[in-house]
This record gives sequence, C-alpha cells and structure tokens, in this order.
Amino acid sequence: MSQPSPFAVRTVVILVIGGALLLLASILMSGFGDEIARVAGDAPAADRKDGAGYHAFKRLVDAVQPPRSAPEEPEVASAILILTPTEATRPADVKAIVDKRIALAAAMTGGEDFVRKEGRPLMRYPTLIILPKWQVEKLPLQDRVQRSGELNSYKLQQLIPAEARWHVEDRDDVAVAAADYPGLRSFALPDRPVNAVLGKTIYPLIGARDGAAVLGQIGSSDTFVLVDPDLVNNRALADARNAKAALAMLRAIDPENDGRAVFDRSLHYARGDRNLVKLLFLPPFLGVTLALIAAAVLAGIAAAGRFGPPIAEKRAVAAGKRALIDNIVALTRLAGRTPQVGPRYADTMLEVVSRRLLMGETPSAERLDRIHPGYSDIDRRLRDARTEGEALAAAQDLHAWKKETGA
Repeated sequence: MSQPSPFAVRTVVILVIGGALLLLASILMSGFGDEIARVAGDAPAADRKDGAGYHAFKRLVDAVQPPRSAPEEPEVASAILILTPTEATRPADVKAIVDKRIALAAAMTGGEDFVRKEGRPLMRYPTLIILPKWQVEKLPLQDRVQRSGELNSYKLQQLIPAEARWHVEDRDDVAVAAADYPGLRSFALPDRPVNAVLGKTIYPLIGARDGAAVLGQIGSSDTFVLVDPDLVNNRALADARNAKAALAMLRAIDPENDGRAVFDRSLHYARGDRNLVKLLFLPPFLGVTLALIAAAVLAGIAAAGRFGPPIAEKRAVAAGKRALIDNIVALTRLAGRTPQVGPRYADTMLEVVSRRLLMGETPSAERLDRIHPGYSDIDRRLRDARTEGEALAAAQDLHAWKKETGA
C-alpha cells in the first residue's frame, strides 16, 4: 500500500517557488556580484577608517586645503586627482583616467599641434596614484577590520601606467631624492621594509639609494605614484610628521594651486566586466529573458493542472463479496434480465423468510401477513416490478420488514 505524502500541496508549492527564487538570485549574484560589492561592499579606500584606509588623509586635505570648487567629475578637475585603487581594480581603468587627464591638459592648452609649434608647457592636471598594500578582513561581530597579509606585488605593479619592477627597500635607505622638488619633506617611515618600484621612465622624488622610487613621477608627465601607502594611511597620519609631509608632498607636486587635491571614487563604483548573465538581464535582451521566464512559469502552471498523481490500473475482476455482487449486477444488466429480478427475488425471499418464521409450514405471503402485516403488499410489488428502480424500492422495504420481525 502506498504511503501518504508527508508534505501538503501548499508546502510543496511554497518550496518549489522558494527554490526557483533562490536559484534566480544565485544566478543574478554570480553575474552582478562585482557591481553589488562595489556599491554595497566596503567603503572606498579614501573613506575607510581602518588602518589601511585614507579617511584621515582625506579629512586633512579637505580641512587644510579645501578645493576652490566642487566639480561634478573629479577626474577632470584642475586640482590633484588622488586615485586609491584596490587589488580588484583593473589596470585599464587606472590608465584610462590618467590618459584622460593628459588629453585634457593638451586640449585645454590649445591642442597637441599648438603645443608643439609654440613650445608652450601643458596646463597642469596632476594625478597621484596611491597603491594599496594590505589585505584586510572584517573582525567577527565588529565593525572593524584587521590586516591579514600583504597584497601580490605583481598585481600592484600592473596598476602603474609604466614599466616597473617591484623593489622592497630598507627604511634606512629611503630619503628625499629630487632636488627640483624643494618642498618635499621626509616621512616618518614605519618599522618595516618599504615598497618601491624601479623603472626607466619613473623618476624618484622619494626613493632609495639604488634609484627605486617610493614616490615617483612617470616620465615628464604630471602623473605621480606613491608605492607605499603606509606613509599617508590612517595609521601613518597618527604621527604629526607624516601629516605635514603629506601636505608638503601635495604642494610640491602642484605648487601653482598650493597642493589642492580631490579624491577619485569612480574606480570603486565603476561597472564590472560583462558576462553572459549581464547580457541576459540587461537591455536589449532583458525583454527576451523576461518573456522566456514568463513562458516557463505558464508552462509549469499548465503542467501542474494537467497532470496529477499516477492512477493505478484497475483489476479486470474486482475482489471481495461486494465486488462479486457488483459483477453479477453488471452482467445481469448486460444480458437485459433486469425486469425478471423482482419475481425471482420475491420467490427466494419468500422461501427464506417462511423457513425462519413459519416453522415448516408451506410458504405463503398471507401467513406471513398474520405474523407481521405488510409482507403480501411488498411481495406483490416485487412481482409486479418492471424497472430496476421499482424492484430496488420494494427490496428496501422488504429489508426493513425483516429487521422489524427479526427474520
């Protein structure tokens, strides 16, 4: 015998709908996870208040050297644009901003042809790239993070828009190296090796004895890179010497504007890479995807209404006394002998009842009437019945008469 289902139909429907929604959410997260992480994940490095962020540097810049205007697009402002990429930042995004700044400088000066003919210097649109250094992870049940290790140096040097080799220098070998930037001041270096890069087109402003740059200028452009962020991050600026050196660095990079600077946020909120999920759930294919989902839902509803639990194959001849009687009745109907049922049933019941109540006397409807009135009328109705309904009604009355007499 089959066991009943342990779940109600409503429970099964809820489980199926919930599973479908979770599957859809999983697909969307796999496609849009990078964009969701940018918007709802950790704050940009310039806003983060942990040891690896630059919240203190940003507040210092805003308080001591506030911008003269609040441009809508900080990457095209005339102030120093400070980029704070992370390990997940694409090098192409950093290079795109740097190239845009260089092109804007040429355009604002009068165009590249005009600059070549007249020999005029380009307008200043300096960019400072602060490379990341530390991996951080959130502490459980706390709104704080801790450092879990250093980032991959190969990935970090790819963020520099120039050929560079990674160097790690002893803190005692690092000092101000550019005589043509007299405003630079020495930082209070941390008690650990300092990251630096060495390249043919990277001119060290703060560097080591071997020529590697901790703070370097890329070629003759207005693009600068600070390789070790431990000089200006939140932990470093707890030392007043580093705060003064950071402001002096900005003034040395852009003395015309007194080191005015803004922090870029576009790297942290840029669109992610394209993939198949985004292709399906963004225009112009979004309509086709929604139509396919609606068709699948309607097909499921139609299938649920059309198909039910499997029906067991019935026996050719049912088992049991009741089934035997039903079979006899069905055969009688097929043979067309139903009108003859009444007289035959009356003869059978007269003999059976008389044997029980008349004690060996000759069966007679009139004698049974003397014991309990009404039998002769029921007997007559049975013998005169011409339809199955009339015979059934008389048989039911005979059954009631037998119960009254105890026959």
